[in-house]
Order: sequence, then C-alpha cells, then structure tokens
Amino acid sequence: MVVLVAFLVGGSIWWLFFRDEHSSADCAPVRELLSYNNAEVDALNAKTHVPEEGSYESATEPSDMDYRAWSDGMSDRASKVTAEGLADQARELAKTVDRLVGAKIDYNAKNATTAPGAGGPQALAMVVTAFNDEYEARVGQLSQACPA
Repeated sequence: MVVLVAFLVGGSIWWLFFRDEHSSADCAPVRELLSYNNAEVDALNAKTHVPEEGSYESATEPSDMDYRAWSDGMSDRASKVTAEGLADQARELAKTVDRLVGAKIDYNAKNATTAPGAGGPQALAMVVTAFNDEYEARVGQLSQACPA
C-alpha cells in the first residue's frame, strides 16, 4: 500500500512538473519551422558582407527577394502548425518575420537614397531593431515549447 501511494505521489509530481507539455507529433511542424528558420538565417548571413573600415570592398546584403522568400517560407510552415498553444505562437512568429522583413526593406530603400555622411534613417533602424528583438523572443518561446 505504501508503495502504491509513493508511486501515485511520484507520478503526480512528474505529471505536473516534468512532463513535456506538447507531444512529439505536435512539435514536429514547429521543429520544421525552426529548422527552416535557422537554415534561412544562415543563408541570409552568408550573403552579408560588411567590409572593414578603410577597405575598398563593397558591402553586400541579401536582396529584397531573399528576405521575402524567408518570410513567405516562414508563413507557409507556420500554417502547418495546428497544435493548440503552438499554432498561435507559430503564426505570431511568421507575422513578426513579415513585419521585420518589411521594415528592413523600407530601411534599405531609405538608406540607399540618403546622401553619404548624412546619417541613415534612424527611426527605421529602431523599428528594425525592435522587430528583430521581438522575432528573437518568439523564436526562443517556440524553441522552449518544443526543444530539439
């Protein structure tokens, strides 16, 4: 009888504190979303080159189409997440990526028309930074909900 009570108490504690909240099947599309995100961010970073101060090299950056493809891919994969509690988080991540990409494209367009030495569009730079911070937080939340 004591063993049964100990088993029930131990099982209850495990159930409340240590079990995974989401099943492996629930997390599979989330992991696909996060995996795609990591691969695309790596690809975008590979296209980015910031030359050293005083260098004659040109700076390179992903194209608007590269950013849009990332955003579209995130939206597509987020739509495949259907588990309660995860679907909303995935959709919000995709919306955040879309806003981040839009702000980045706007920033690049404004920055391209700004005279050298005049300083870039600071307000847009702050918007891009804010969306990037939100993006990182949302990726972190999903990564915690469905660890690899």
